[in-house]
Amino acid sequence: MDAFSVELISMRQITRIKLRITFLLFLCGLGIGQIHATHNLAGEIVARRIDGTRYELTLTTYTDPAPAGVDRCSADIEIWSTGVNPQLIDVIRLIPRANGPIDRSPPSDCEITSPREGVPIYRTVKQNIYIAEYTFDFGKFELRYFDVARREDIINISKPGEQAFYVTTILDIPNPILGNNNTPVLLNTPLDEACAGKIWTHNPGGFDPDGDSLAYSIRPSMQYDPSKGITPQIASGYRFPDDNSSNVFPENGPLTMDPVTGLMTWDVPGKQGAYNIAYVVEEYRNGILLGSVLRDMVIIVRVCENNPPVIESITDTCITAGEILEFDFLAYDPDPTDSLYLRLNNAGIGNNGPFAVDNVPIIDGVILDMETRREIPFRDLPDSTVNTLIRFPDSTAFIDTIFGNFSWGTLCDNIRKQFYQVDFFAHDNFRYIEDPGTTLLSANHLVAITVIPPPPGELSASKQARQISLDWEPSECDNALGYNIYRKIGQPGFTQDTVCCDQSPADMGYELIAFNEGWDNITYVDSLSLLENGFGQSFCYVVTDIFQDEFNSSIDARLESCASNEICVEIAFDSLFMVRDSVARTDPVDGAIQLRWVQPDSLDDFFSGPFTYRVFRGSGFGPATEEIASLPFSDTSYLDTGINTDSTGYTYRIEVFDAQGTAIPMEDSSTQQSSSIFLTTRGDNGTIILSWTDQTPWNNSSYLIWRADSGEDFVLIDTVLASAGRTYSDPGLEISREYCYLVQSVGAYQPLRQGLPAPLVNASQESCSTAEDKTAPCFPDFVAQGDCNNRQHFITVTKSAETCDNDGDEIVLFFSEQERGAYTEVKRFRYADFGTDTTLIFNFEEGASLSGCYAITTTDTSGNTSERSPSQCVQFCPGIRLGNIFSPNDDGVNDFFTPVFFQDVVLTEFQVYDRWGNQLHTNTTDLVQLWDGRLEGGRDAKVGVYYYFIRYEELNIAGNIPRETKGWVSLIR
Repeated sequence: MDAFSVELISMRQITRIKLRITFLLFLCGLGIGQIHATHNLAGEIVARRIDGTRYELTLTTYTDPAPAGVDRCSADIEIWSTGVNPQLIDVIRLIPRANGPIDRSPPSDCEITSPREGVPIYRTVKQNIYIAEYTFDFGKFELRYFDVARREDIINISKPGEQAFYVTTILDIPNPILGNNNTPVLLNTPLDEACAGKIWTHNPGGFDPDGDSLAYSIRPSMQYDPSKGITPQIASGYRFPDDNSSNVFPENGPLTMDPVTGLMTWDVPGKQGAYNIAYVVEEYRNGILLGSVLRDMVIIVRVCENNPPVIESITDTCITAGEILEFDFLAYDPDPTDSLYLRLNNAGIGNNGPFAVDNVPIIDGVILDMETRREIPFRDLPDSTVNTLIRFPDSTAFIDTIFGNFSWGTLCDNIRKQFYQVDFFAHDNFRYIEDPGTTLLSANHLVAITVIPPPPGELSASKQARQISLDWEPSECDNALGYNIYRKIGQPGFTQDTVCCDQSPADMGYELIAFNEGWDNITYVDSLSLLENGFGQSFCYVVTDIFQDEFNSSIDARLESCASNEICVEIAFDSLFMVRDSVARTDPVDGAIQLRWVQPDSLDDFFSGPFTYRVFRGSGFGPATEEIASLPFSDTSYLDTGINTDSTGYTYRIEVFDAQGTAIPMEDSSTQQSSSIFLTTRGDNGTIILSWTDQTPWNNSSYLIWRADSGEDFVLIDTVLASAGRTYSDPGLEISREYCYLVQSVGAYQPLRQGLPAPLVNASQESCSTAEDKTAPCFPDFVAQGDCNNRQHFITVTKSAETCDNDGDEIVLFFSEQERGAYTEVKRFRYADFGTDTTLIFNFEEGASLSGCYAITTTDTSGNTSERSPSQCVQFCPGIRLGNIFSPNDDGVNDFFTPVFFQDVVLTEFQVYDRWGNQLHTNTTDLVQLWDGRLEGGRDAKVGVYYYFIRYEELNIAGNIPRETKGWVSLIR
């Protein structure tokens, strides 16, 4: 909460404290001075719900009837529909004036008997209140009021005395399920004075009885006169008081209105005179516009030396229900000869401020006399009518400085979304009422107080079997609807954004996981049985209270408290380490692999036992997905038997499961899985080449090569460092003799971990082979390309960069007209007869198809032949060109319309048309003789120009491609 203190003795010299000031409009009398004859000055319409759809409508106008010789002892209000084409629904006629004494001698133009006279505001200026009741249907309606004349000396409207005065209000009557609705209420009088050359402020003092949000904006004054056919529109010649676009009011500074508080600021007025402005007050519920009040007001700018009073205090704050809000305020008038009159402008108990409840605030302080530096304590704010009578002993000075304290003990019933507003109102020169020659200036200061719900009490958490149990103390306010429970996985450290808790935990990285309905529903169990992520991190929780806005029953109007304390629970990781995955027996049917692991040191209390291991297996080096065994938690080894270890390797994964049959995540899942070493051997002309593959979570530093000759025992023949790769060549062997090998890996977890064995030694299966070369070579790379113009194919063969063709002896090239057709040998050449690249050229005769596919095989010096390579295909060379003249006169020369050139195309359809679009000829079979110049029935076609359309297909190895074209041809004879 903002706070400040002042030195009472030096009150006039204090430095003005920089506070964000929110103003509310004050209620004051209007000093007109010497002005011309006037009638309508200002006004508005408001509506208050009585019951159901019956409403009390209140029209308030401010008029000066005496100079114009008119008075309105009654008024009419029109009821209109809303929308694109509004329609007049009804007119409430002859609504009697409801304020002031009864006039026993009503003017002759009044249609009612014994009307009330209204209340004088200043001399003959009156406040007039007209009240009527009306029953509506559900829906949205427009209330209109107009009168024939504005005041005549308004300087920002052209001929104002000839234009009708007009105000309007939009009333939304929603279905009761969505809540009831009243229009906004404006407490402060729309008549005000300003001094030329000095900042002017004004506030409507608006509030909404339903707690709806209000939005303010300045509008031009309006006119409406159906008797003259004038629809609602901007008053003719209207200019805003700060309009200097055309040098209209160059002396005037900008006039603005705060859209949230309604505070209007004119910085500064310069040209004296009377100005009309309007402003609209819109009401919103859950972001939806319900209705609005358009109010018209007048501002009188005069030449004067007076300064307005000053009010200093906080501008807005939040307070938790149940706590006491205290803040200081200071009010003074900077002019030494002016008195100060201060009150709360909240229209008495029950409107804007927190005064409609039992816990009314306490306001006290001291009244200061700056001349004598004496003070009088007060309790409750001194009323301005009393201030004029308060004199300090032995002093003639009126009150000019007040220093006070505001204290409010909030209750749970005060919780609501809309803020409460305390509107301090001060004015000077009370004798203004008696002396129109003086100027009364005013000040408003708004303190916006938001009462937020209290957070829940202390939150605690405990771990159970696959769940976290939360408990908290209930809210101090037993009207809470329930509680929102939020969770975040990650680092702890929740910080509420502001004292107002404008952001929900959902906006701060937390996930809403549940709502507990009921004030006393203060436990929640977060079941995490299926949780797969987040272990090893903190599971953090906060809880908030949820309240219903008493002014708004919709679910969107629920209020959320600040969050409880954050409580975090960490579910600790543990680790399982595979340390052995070794082939124990090589056999195509009854092979065996030995597995061993180091069990976790401990498991978090979040998991419940008894615990078990499950062993999963996968062929080769793919994922281990097949469950093959379930073991007690005390076991740390397993022998997998009855498998083919001769021709494949295996990958294994060990997982820990709790009593619920759910896997327990480990810190590093990669340490739970490993593969056996799989070894392959092949002969190569007196050499046996070994290659092996393994995937382990530990690091193998070296591999031991063991060999057994023709059934003898295995002996260690060499060691290969892991950095050198996973291959080994054993040369100098007898070609026909069989040799058997196995490879042992030597490794350890890096960095070395306490409690893990080292070194880790694992064996491959046994693999036997002779030194004879039985491996087919790989085939070289080659590319096939075609040249349509020269009718040639180019086949470029490139020797492979792989070692598998080092003993290549012969290359055979095959050809087929179709990719999947029969291939025949077309060229055989020695492997050693060309260098890295060799290009072969094949020529094709005219008329022969240029398409075809090639493949090759390679034979090594041991007679091993590779598989035939994938094909490389050369495409067709399709094309067609038609002429544009022929002479079908049977002279044997150019008797047919035929292509000038065509190749690798097939005719689909040929059609001939005359110039009028009549089809004369069709050909679907003969591409060479497209048309003989004859019509259907054998008649000769006349000499002239004809049009053709042709469809054909271009030959393509992957499937013919349809084409079409059109043109013209001249027929001569």
